[in-house]
Amino acid sequence: MRRFTCFLCWGLWLTCTSQLAVAQTVNDAGLWLAVFGQDDIGSKESQWRWWFDGHLRYFDDTDGFAQSIVRPALGRKLTDKLVVWGGYGWIHTSPIVGDDFDEHRIWQQLTWTHTRDEWTIVLRPRLEQRLVETGDDLGWRFRQFVRVQRQLPSHPRLSLIGWNEFFFHLNDTDWGTRTGFDQNRVFAGLGIKRDPSSRVRTEVGYLHQYLDLPTAADRSHHILSINVFY
Repeated sequence: MRRFTCFLCWGLWLTCTSQLAVAQTVNDAGLWLAVFGQDDIGSKESQWRWWFDGHLRYFDDTDGFAQSIVRPALGRKLTDKLVVWGGYGWIHTSPIVGDDFDEHRIWQQLTWTHTRDEWTIVLRPRLEQRLVETGDDLGWRFRQFVRVQRQLPSHPRLSLIGWNEFFFHLNDTDWGTRTGFDQNRVFAGLGIKRDPSSRVRTEVGYLHQYLDLPTAADRSHHILSINVFY
């Protein structure tokens, strides 16, 4: 568990030091709301799974709509711990400057989940192919996600949760991406269930997003994140 805790701390350290290195970093507050669901298709013995996540995101101190995401997928189990996924994402963005635009995103990922005693670890590499209305090029992006969760033995309805995700652009595009580091997200919060056996969990916590923008001041977002999982 120690190496994953170090990875999370490294992500937080990276975002903090990046801000110190860029004097023009713009700070903002936000509110992100999300729902996540996944389950077997048919019986528990089925090798196929469905996935869905939907998001509403607000910035400008939560007063301004920023983005909505609808993202379904289909997965196949390779082992009890490993699932391969392929999906589609529709993203509507309202940028700080300029007109609203839509993005269509094809994505593939692996999820590896390991549970031992009160601990659960999730690793999720994801590859995305992005088509944006404001340009003609196909953008490729890689994301690496690491999540650690610990159920509290004295309060089995509660869990401590931390995760870190790095984003890297794999090519330049005519709509503004540049090859290299894109952004980092670090989350720390609490998972809550109505009872320990419930399949529904609510997670509430602080999310820090650092954006490395090639043509504008970098941005540091301090976000209240509320997520519901099924």
